[in-house]
Amino acid sequence: MPKIKTNDSVLVIVRRALSEFLLLPTIIIILFLCLAGFSSFLDQERIASARPVRHFLQTHIFANADATSNLLGAIVSGTISVTTLTTTLLLVIVQQSAGSMTAQVFDQFLRRKTNQFYLGFFVGLALYAMIILATVNKPFNPVWGGTIAFCLTALALYFLVLLMYTTINQMRPAEIVNAIYYRVLEARERQLKALSFTTAIHTTCADKTSVLVCEKGGYIIDIDTKFLAGFVTDNCPDSKVILHHCMGDYVAFGEELAMVVNGQPHELALQQAIHKSIRFDIQRDIDFDAAYGITQIETIAWTSASTAHSNPAPGVLCVNVLHNVLGALSAEKELPKEKGSEVILYSDNVFEVLMTGFENLLVVSSESMQHQVFVGVINTLTTKMDRFPADQQKRMEDVLLLSLSVMGDHVLTRTLDRCLSAASQKLRTLGFTSTAQAVDEAHHHLKESVGKLNSRSTRV
Repeated sequence: MPKIKTNDSVLVIVRRALSEFLLLPTIIIILFLCLAGFSSFLDQERIASARPVRHFLQTHIFANADATSNLLGAIVSGTISVTTLTTTLLLVIVQQSAGSMTAQVFDQFLRRKTNQFYLGFFVGLALYAMIILATVNKPFNPVWGGTIAFCLTALALYFLVLLMYTTINQMRPAEIVNAIYYRVLEARERQLKALSFTTAIHTTCADKTSVLVCEKGGYIIDIDTKFLAGFVTDNCPDSKVILHHCMGDYVAFGEELAMVVNGQPHELALQQAIHKSIRFDIQRDIDFDAAYGITQIETIAWTSASTAHSNPAPGVLCVNVLHNVLGALSAEKELPKEKGSEVILYSDNVFEVLMTGFENLLVVSSESMQHQVFVGVINTLTTKMDRFPADQQKRMEDVLLLSLSVMGDHVLTRTLDRCLSAASQKLRTLGFTSTAQAVDEAHHHLKESVGKLNSRSTRV
């Protein structure tokens, strides 16, 4: 059995930790260490202009080394205790929120810059005070160090109030979902730049090909199309690379990863370049994978709208945010193709993931009989349908046609009545006559159930 190459190494774990949470706290802690060195330099009275201020502070506040030592000791112990208790409380709050909004809450909590700043500040302050405390002795009184520590402690107490508010505010469904939405937009911008070095796959290539299999396994978290297009163009311009998997796909060890067309005589080097350009991980990365953010929103909507919680408000909120995502996709302008884009063939999957998400939400709206979610999905597709090209309109038509399979579980409320009428009219306007007739027929059958005693199984 061949030895499977794993990417779960220390380097990968450190890279993931830095990208998700640790980079900003680490920078802040390093700044506090530098501040400790600078304050010690000031206390050595090497800067003449700072001496009068230090003399004033030592005369009126830090009269002796014992007083400074006691203050710094209290700051160290207090900061560590408060940080520990506050962190424990915040984790309990996050865990409670995750119970209703799924584990996506953890991802958003970790990636928020404010949370990273607060943790780095408290830990950095404790380290700073400990370093200054270690320098205290009878002949040396770190006046500047004690003053800075005292001022930063006062600031930390106010930050503690802000931390409590921002954490509770972050647990609101609107904050969680909108945070994911903005990350989807940022990830999509990065994806569009990568797509400018690729060409969409339209037909199957019949030339001489060789198959490249996956040597690691995991989720595809990044594809460096710029590097790959440049390598192919410079070394084997007659070759082409067909990437069979999209960003965020899970590829198992030994599965087909890509196909090289006319790769000889540089086939080995080309295969190595492909492996180098594709990064894998054990979990998806929302910073580069827009489809992952869409899936997160869909998961929150599914959990909230299903009978697991039976709470329509977060579900409707998620549908509205997905409506915004669909609007953003419709407003995308085609980027000019970069040099070498014709040698990298790749299919974008974000629109398809979004349509699949709408299909899933239609199913869960039937399971929980929440017509609000159903209406939100139909309204989203209806209002945005004319902004997409014909092939994507056909995919949206398929979703609307699928909705009829679960519509019988709902009651014809006024909003649903208006929504179905608008959907039928839009479909006719765009030329989807048969689907419009199917919507009208389903609408008519559901309307006949109004005013009669029905159950879920006898309504239509």
